[in-house]
Amino acid sequence: MKIEVTHTAPVHVGTTEITLPHYYIDGEHVKFYCCMTENLQLITVYQSKHACQIETKQYDDKDDVAFRLQRDMRDKLYEPIDAAVFMHKFSEAHREIFYVANPQLKPIE
Repeated sequence: MKIEVTHTAPVHVGTTEITLPHYYIDGEHVKFYCCMTENLQLITVYQSKHACQIETKQYDDKDDVAFRLQRDMRDKLYEPIDAAVFMHKFSEAHREIFYVANPQLKPIE
């Protein structure tokens, strides 16, 4: 039995100029709220019903940042967002983590 396999290659279709800080959503199945800062540091916020996470990652140079953004832009959920949207998600996650660490300070609902 013989089968045909199609070979494909990535094709460069253009470039996008991005000004830092850059705020965006990425992910394949869940949304991660991201901010690439002017200091080449990525802040990622993930918040769901059962989990909350804030991560930071420092990049060494602009080429590394460009590669990371290029990869994130291929994600199914990629979408640029306003700074206020990111700050809101960051504040919610920060507050949730603070109350997990300090439950005695959480206001009674």
